[in-house]
Amino acid sequence: MKKIILLLPLTFLCLSSLAQSQTAAQPAQPPGPPLLAGARIPQWPALSVPLLEPGLPTVRSHDLEILHAKNALGGFIVRFSERTIAVGSAPTLIGYVTKGDLRWLNCAGASLQKQSVSAELNAIRVEYDCKDPDGGSWHVDRLFRPAAIADAIEVQTDIAVDQDRAVAFLPVFLLFPGVASFGEVKGQGLFAGLEYLQNEPSSSEADVIGPAAKRQVPDSLKITFPLLAIQHGDRYVAMTWQMRPFFSALFDSPDRLFHSGGHVMGVLFPGSDGQNRDDGSLLPRVTELLHARQNVSSRAIVLGGMGKSVVPAVQQFVKLRRLPPVPGAPGLPDYVSLAAGGWLDSKIREGNLIRHALAGGSFKPQPAADAALWMEWLAGHDSDSLRAAHLREAATNLLSVVPAENLNFAGVGHVRYPAESLIFGHVAENAAHAEQAAKALLSSFEPDGSVKYHAKPGGPDFAKTHFTNEASGLTSRVVLDLLEAATFSGNRELLDLALQRLRDLDKFHDGVPRGAQTWECPLHTPDILASAQMVRAYTLGYEVSGEAHFLEEARYWAWTGVPFVYLVAPTDQAVGLYATIPVFGATYWQAPVWLGLPVQWCGLVYADALYRLRRADPKGPWKQIADGITVSGIQQCWTQTNADYQGLLPDSFVLRAQKRNGPAINPATLESCASQYFSGPVYDFRAFRASGLLVHAPGEIADPEESMDHVRFRVKSWVSHPYFVLINGLTRKPRLRINDQSVECVEPHQFVEKSGRLILKLEGQAVVDLAL
Repeated sequence: MKKIILLLPLTFLCLSSLAQSQTAAQPAQPPGPPLLAGARIPQWPALSVPLLEPGLPTVRSHDLEILHAKNALGGFIVRFSERTIAVGSAPTLIGYVTKGDLRWLNCAGASLQKQSVSAELNAIRVEYDCKDPDGGSWHVDRLFRPAAIADAIEVQTDIAVDQDRAVAFLPVFLLFPGVASFGEVKGQGLFAGLEYLQNEPSSSEADVIGPAAKRQVPDSLKITFPLLAIQHGDRYVAMTWQMRPFFSALFDSPDRLFHSGGHVMGVLFPGSDGQNRDDGSLLPRVTELLHARQNVSSRAIVLGGMGKSVVPAVQQFVKLRRLPPVPGAPGLPDYVSLAAGGWLDSKIREGNLIRHALAGGSFKPQPAADAALWMEWLAGHDSDSLRAAHLREAATNLLSVVPAENLNFAGVGHVRYPAESLIFGHVAENAAHAEQAAKALLSSFEPDGSVKYHAKPGGPDFAKTHFTNEASGLTSRVVLDLLEAATFSGNRELLDLALQRLRDLDKFHDGVPRGAQTWECPLHTPDILASAQMVRAYTLGYEVSGEAHFLEEARYWAWTGVPFVYLVAPTDQAVGLYATIPVFGATYWQAPVWLGLPVQWCGLVYADALYRLRRADPKGPWKQIADGITVSGIQQCWTQTNADYQGLLPDSFVLRAQKRNGPAINPATLESCASQYFSGPVYDFRAFRASGLLVHAPGEIADPEESMDHVRFRVKSWVSHPYFVLINGLTRKPRLRINDQSVECVEPHQFVEKSGRLILKLEGQAVVDLAL
């Protein structure tokens, strides 16, 4: 058989889980010093990779195929749609400690015995034995076969040794994307929870400086779900595995560990728990004992597909593994009690003012109309009439210090709706304020529609590690604010300009979500807030315009946020599933390092965007992801046993210790999602595109009907007192019917002909019918 010789590590492809019999394995304490940090892996021998030729053992799943050499250590090739995308190898180099010495087994030498490669229908079985220098006999049995979905190949591997071995290095799964094909370049790379790359090196100091930058073999707790991916051109290759404590993941792009000429991804034994390895080290500090004849059983799934980004790999992972069930949540009465305690009894409120968070004197108390809104919602869902009365009284007091025209703008939550004036009045003033705000926001853009980062005088330059001075997260915040202000104002000229600025975001098409938190994090840093803002902006643009392209972009950016969400439980404790990592980096590049440290308020902004996307894209997984993030947020809150912090959301949550870190954030951000989880939206917007009308209501806008000269809808409001509905885009006074009764557009309603606004004062559920 013809072969080419490449300098690659002789390892093997299989998945990272042990059989149940292995779960009892304990860290070994071999004679002599247990620390291995100073030890090194020896020179890797050359690997024979088969040339493509007829007769190679092959397994195929739709357009993905693996072709294996005819000898056990000859390696294999991964191809998608008839193009090579990766190579792999057999396990030949294993490190173990005996009598205090680190020893190495190289199966490629004379120790190889009883090797065989056989084709079994659409499957490949590889078996061989090899004997280590201390007389231990290792047996490897590996089976390639199609997985449960298309373009996915499962690899079942069983490894056993007939003597106890204190294992230091066992490469359970290694794959080399780009080798014998596209090399070290890439379009994007992904290590869920740690890396979200363009054509740039992994484990760089662009986002975090110091030891934490070394992410080749990280603490497994930092992995949000088991997915590694490399995309190049119009294809990607990825792998997933079943996470277990005794396995650790490996990722280096490009491959600087083994110098393969491509990239490397895989799974190693022993595991990585934050203490037994130095960051990025191939070798642990201590070995792990593998008992004689104790089977290491594992299976991996190799994924491949077409894609101009890593998003299709994320989608394929979710299709294969499915989303985990949403954790158990408290009932609505318990949540109402918790959140009410936050507003009424914690230290977040000072008289008629609210602090954004409790952090010494960092956050001054301020007017907050959104706090009044959330108190009103809680009062309407509270079975405790006395507490409900206290909530409404506190809300009234909070509103007394907010200027009428600022009701929609004075807030302390990270999620904002233009709903306060719809509940408490002064809609016209707030619509006028929104118009002025939109005009002011236009000055933030450069002539080409971009928003540039500018370092503050005397402050750090957060753009210094980025390849440009703009990013999706920086720009989308301004575009979203402009869209929301223009939509509430109803000014068509401003709305058209906002839609044009939205189209300018297309420069980030198929990109990485970055740079939404440049008050403390580098512009380059992958950021879930950037995903959230892009989703919300494109969703709103689609609702207003009906342009299908906007909906496609909203879907794309929704998927970019998924790698920040824990889709596997990071510990065996209660809180962790659906917790969200804010950025793949660190504040000021150094501390806090946010890898493995959830910041749920960032995830809740993303969850709110998903809740609002689901109406336009009901077949997507958005509600389940948003529900999971919401419930995790509730779990993370301080309980009512803590009088000062009860009902407040921690700024971050330590997963292993299950510890809450301040600052303690007011309940508004969580309540914006909890209200949707428990009941429905507190605010809704609907564009009637045929007639050009834009409708805003405090509650769901249901049963919409329209033609060029007629609009009809139902308002399903949660508000227990009279409320307001804003209708923009009218060119003349309409004929109005409410609950099938003709009504004049006069008090208590208001028609402003010059601005084309109709403000309705309604109560309870109401059906609105407009003849235009």
